[in-house]
Parts: sequence; structure tokens; C-alpha cells
Amino acid sequence: MTSNPKRLFALVCATLVGLTAPVTGGPEPEELVVFENAVRAKTDWGSRARANLGPNPFKILATPVPGRWVGLLGGADAVVLLDENGREHDRAPTPPSPTGFAFTPSGQLVVVGEQRGEIAHYDVDANEVTRQGSRSVSGTHSLRDIAVLGDTTLVLDAVSHRIVALGEIRDPVAPRTVAPCEGPVAIVALDDLAIANCLLEGALVVIDPGGHERARIVHDGPLWSMAGLRDHGDLLIAAGGVENRPLDRSDGGFGYIDSFAFVYRVTPKSGVATLLGEVNLSALGVVTPKWLELLARNDGFELRVAGYASEGLVSLDWPGGDLTSEPEVSRMALPPGTTDVAGPLAANPLLDSWVLLRAPNAPVVAEPKATRSAESMVGEALFFTTLMAPWNTSEGPRSRFTCETCHHEGYVDGRTHSTGRGDVHATTKPLVGLHGNRPYFSRALDPTMARMVHNEFRVANKHNGRDPWFGLDHADVAWMPGLHGATEALSPVWLRRALMTFLMELEHLPNPAVSGRSAFTPLEHRGAVAFRERCEGCHAARLVSDDAETHVAFADWEANLFTGGTIIWGREGYEKTGITPYVHPRGARVPSLRRLYRKRPYFTNGSAPDLDAVLARITTTTDGPQHTAKAPERPLSGGERASLLAFLGLL
Repeated sequence: MTSNPKRLFALVCATLVGLTAPVTGGPEPEELVVFENAVRAKTDWGSRARANLGPNPFKILATPVPGRWVGLLGGADAVVLLDENGREHDRAPTPPSPTGFAFTPSGQLVVVGEQRGEIAHYDVDANEVTRQGSRSVSGTHSLRDIAVLGDTTLVLDAVSHRIVALGEIRDPVAPRTVAPCEGPVAIVALDDLAIANCLLEGALVVIDPGGHERARIVHDGPLWSMAGLRDHGDLLIAAGGVENRPLDRSDGGFGYIDSFAFVYRVTPKSGVATLLGEVNLSALGVVTPKWLELLARNDGFELRVAGYASEGLVSLDWPGGDLTSEPEVSRMALPPGTTDVAGPLAANPLLDSWVLLRAPNAPVVAEPKATRSAESMVGEALFFTTLMAPWNTSEGPRSRFTCETCHHEGYVDGRTHSTGRGDVHATTKPLVGLHGNRPYFSRALDPTMARMVHNEFRVANKHNGRDPWFGLDHADVAWMPGLHGATEALSPVWLRRALMTFLMELEHLPNPAVSGRSAFTPLEHRGAVAFRERCEGCHAARLVSDDAETHVAFADWEANLFTGGTIIWGREGYEKTGITPYVHPRGARVPSLRRLYRKRPYFTNGSAPDLDAVLARITTTTDGPQHTAKAPERPLSGGERASLLAFLGLL
């Protein structure tokens, strides 16, 4: 088998796949259990961190200099200067985990990242990108994206779930909250207006520089991408997201979660948003569209879309300008993994490459080159592309989807969906940090990762008529030429082991709320004491949820939280919490509380929109603290709630 992870990944993404032995829905193979136990036995649970998953080219943007583009390397904490061939000319350090950038009217580049509440600014010319300084945005820890509207700068606070406005980069005026925004992932400027994507509430919000909401588009499910045009005083907004209807799990599969493109006309003066048309992208082979571009073409419009989970860049054309009509469809080659496109280049974190649109089969690998195992690379593809269920269709309720359809970037989608079991509903659970947090899911029916992964192959392939126990034959790879030398097929066991490998490496990043700190504040310390007394009976301070011997003593909580935060804050048992109906006759599995800011809403049934609502529904009973579905008889005091809220923000 090839030792080149990039080569192997391309090979297993072949469109020609073959089946092996017809085994359906049985127990997981013993060799997967042996593999899981061997990895767990050598894991240092107290210091585990996310594996190096590569430089992750995440975004790309044209500069004011002709023939030059800047790109963000989310896994290398760098902004790079590129030419039209994807060749790097210079780079400069960024805030940790950079995820957003924009140019100011004066031509300066501003960059933000998810691990710090800081805006860095740069000068860019034909040969260099030079960091000139930075500004901390008070009251923030994580900035997902940035947009500039004249002398107003808008940033997305990913921890506090809000849009924040401030003046120019050197303006000392304190930032102000413009609007709440659950799960903010992107913001774009269109002349004097901006559009923010609030993913966890399935909403696009149009705001002006004064912070006034001018319009809102709300869907039943996440929107992953957006683009817009000004059109005679109105806005034309295109969005890529999940099918706009409730997820159907009535038969144990996943129904009505295809990827769609939606086009709206928004009138800012009235706030009216009118749906002009929608296109089932999954039916066109475009799954999880994380990039799209809306263009005016003579007397018509064009929408260009690329799927993260699928091959190809699709163009939808409306030559006469009637966006309510069926578009003309054309396609060009592009490998899966696109998150952004600018000019001749595409950013592709899945391949850790810059992809040339004119030569998509020869991606330019970003530095530093990833040093990952073949299993890790293929496991990432199984998670984020259609590789786990390559035969799925989009007929009726059936859908082409991936893990990320419901677990954006490995976390959640904000939905509370029907489980198909009577009136039982459930929120989406994060798939980050699973390695030490078994058993899995609210009903906790999968005691090991080996069992969980084996079952996920079965459920993902439930409706396609194919045996989920399949291997992949990588003899022919249409989108990556020159890689036809391998002769070995990847077995069903190897594929499951690959997905397990990636999930074991997919750890949480450090909590940005503890960045640069080493000790509790007095309020946080009081919260830790209150948590020990009221909450730890269920949400145990363990490094491994199903191993009581990994319990961390109270005296060591502070050090753990400020040096990586590896405590699970959960355990393997069931509890009847008072949040009904229960997902299991014994209640629900106690969930992990790590990185709570990444998961909203809360409780199994999603009835608490934020942590303050969770704390408002804790009551004291003869059996100890319990959650309640109504106003508690013996609520926490205001002081306890404030201190617990401060402590929970560190987990």
C-alpha cells in the first residue's frame, strides 16, 4: 500500500467502489475492539491534545495588488501571500487558528482567529505581507470572522454568540454588541450592509453599520455558506445549507437532509425576505456546499457552488434573470474539500492544498506538509465526504449526506430533532473529543468506539440498498490523475479503523477563555466550589468518562483547566434529570461539559437556549440537585448562578 497519505486519500476517493463479503448489521469485528483497547492503553489522558491535522488552507482573498492573493492557514497560524499558481511568496503570523479576514478601505488586511479576541492588521504588497500590530477586542475570547463597513468594523464573537461592532482598527472606542447570533460562522460586507451567518439558529441576519437588523432569513437547519449582490436597492442573497425541513428519523435512517442552494430577494427598507428559488444540490452531486458565489451576468445571474463533501464546481445559470425559473447547470472538475475560492485558486483544508481551478488534479500542497498516517487521512475523508455512503441517492426522503451535515466542523448544528421514537426529541451531540468519552449518544447504546463506528456505517447506508460491510477499490480515480499504481483494496475493517483513528485524533482545541491565564478569579473559584457541591455527582471530574480511577481531585482542577482542559466533566451512567420525555427507560447518559460554548441549545430536548437558562432550571430535591422543565421550587441564588456561569465558561 502506498505510504503517501495524499496519494492514498486520492485513491480511496475513487468513484468506482467494490463490495466485499455480504455481512449486514452484525457485531463489530473483534480486531476493531483490540485496536481501540490498544490505543487507549497507551493514551496519556491528562495531556492529550488535538493531533496535527495539517496546515488547513481555509480562506483565500484577492488583494488590491494585481496577481496576488492572501490565504489563511488555520492549522499553521499564518497568512500567506500567493500568486496565480498557488506559489507562496511570503507569510506572517496570525492570531491562533485564523478563520476570518478582510481588507479595510485604506487597503490594510485585518485578520481574526477562533482562539483569541484580537484583530491583527497587515500591509500587503506584491512581495510581502507584513504584520503591523494588533488590537484586543475587550470582552471577547474568540473572533470567527470580520467585515468592514466604511469606518465600522464588525466581528463575530464565537464564545458569547454575538455580533460586535467597533470603530477603525486603531479606534480606542469600546466595542458594543450589535445583535445576538447563535453559532456565528461568517460575515460578509455588501456596500453599506453586512450579512451574518448564525449557523446554530439557521439564520442569515442583514445589519447596517449602526447595528440595526434590517432583515432575517430563518431555516429549519444550518446554512453553511452565503453570498450576495445589490440589485436596485434590494439584496439578492444566495445560501447553501441543509434541506429546509425537519430531519426525518422515523425509520432509523436519515431522511430529508440533502444539500440545497436557496436564493432570496431581501428588501432592507421593509425587512421582507422572499424566497425566489431553491435547487437540490445533492441531486447534482454537490454535498455540504461551504462555498458559493452569486454573480450578475449581462441580463442574468450565475450561482457557482462547490461542495466540501463532493467533487466538482457547479454553475447554475439564469440567462434571462428570472431566479424563479429552473437554472441551466454546468460543471467543472474540482476535488472535494473546498471552503473558499478566489480568482484562479481554491482553499482546500481536506487536502491541505491550494487547488488551481485550471488544473484541479495537481493541487499545490501548503506548508508545512502534514505528517499524518494514511488511516487518519482516510478517516477524515470518511467523516467529511460522502465516502462512508457513496451510493446514497436524493430520491424522496433519501439523501446524500455526511457526518458534517449534522455536525458542523465536528460539533453541532443547533437542531433539536425527532428521534422517530414517539415524542422523544434530541439535540445534536459533538463528535469532537469522543476518544475518552464513551459510551456514545444520549441513549448510550454504543459502549465502545468500535461499536459506534460499525453502526454508523450501517445507518449511513440504510436506504441505498447496498451492504454496509464494503471495501473500496481505488483502481480508478477520475479527479486525481497519475495515481493509478496501487493494487490493494481497502477492506471494511481497514475503513472502520481509519474512521476510528481520525475520531481519536479529533480532540478539542484549548478553550480560548483561558488563553494567557493560569489561575481562577475569586468568582470562578466560588463557581468551582459550587460545581463540586451541586454538579459533580453527575458531571464527574474524570479524564475518562467510563473509568472512575481517572478522577481528578478538586485541588487539581485549576491546573487542568488552564493547561489544556482535558477533564471530561461527565460519566458513563444514566440519570433521570427531570428533562422529559427520556431518551432511554433509565434516563439519559450524563453528557460531557467540555467546551460548552460550542454546543447550543442544551438539555436532551434542547429546551435551554443558553447556560443561564440551564442554571435557572436547577432545583434542590431530597435526592440532590436536579434539572427541571418548569420554574424550580428551590432555585439557585443569584450569586451561585453567577459563579457557576463563570466556572462553566472555563470548561
